[in-house]
Amino acid sequence: MAVRKVVTRSSCHFRGYFPSLKNGHPVAWESQLEGGFFRLLELSPFVLRYEVQPSRERLPLGDTFLDYVPDLRVFLANGSEWWIEVKPSRKLPILSVKQKLSAASIHFPATNRNFLVVTDELIWREPLATNLQKILYHRRGPLLSSEQHAEVCSKLNKYKPHVFHDVISLFGRMEAWRLLGLCVIGINLEETLVEESQVFLSGGHRHANIFA
Repeated sequence: MAVRKVVTRSSCHFRGYFPSLKNGHPVAWESQLEGGFFRLLELSPFVLRYEVQPSRERLPLGDTFLDYVPDLRVFLANGSEWWIEVKPSRKLPILSVKQKLSAASIHFPATNRNFLVVTDELIWREPLATNLQKILYHRRGPLLSSEQHAEVCSKLNKYKPHVFHDVISLFGRMEAWRLLGLCVIGINLEETLVEESQVFLSGGHRHANIFA
């Protein structure tokens, strides 16, 4: 549960909710940058779930302390956890921001926790950002039942499609896109998604592992 309310009416920030399947409920975001990062978390095979505004920290800063709430806590399939700050790169040189993030980068390792700053340089880089937006747009609709999932996997294992066009031929265009959105099949998110894109039948989508 968030330690403070994220979405409020009295704010000039652009805020809303992201329909998260991994969390099983909508997740509040405070900026389009956060919403863009949620897309990556939703399609990352490394990520099990994530929490927004997960904790309230007291960061040592000289002779005083600074109250700090990280943007996210991310739970990975390997059992590790990461506390994340999502920040526009243009704000990093600001003295107060630099001091806060410097203190956080010391505080979290000192308490045996992983800490990472994620900027727009990662979230909006292309073709990653466009691929994420396209795939999640087509994820809308009901989830696959266990019987449907087994039937799809059986068909994939039988015909073993190599490229996205093969998947379209097997299931039809709309269903092929939905299988991408549900991570039943994967692609390399760092390459422009076209019908000739290689598909992976296990392990989900491929992209640079920012949690390495």
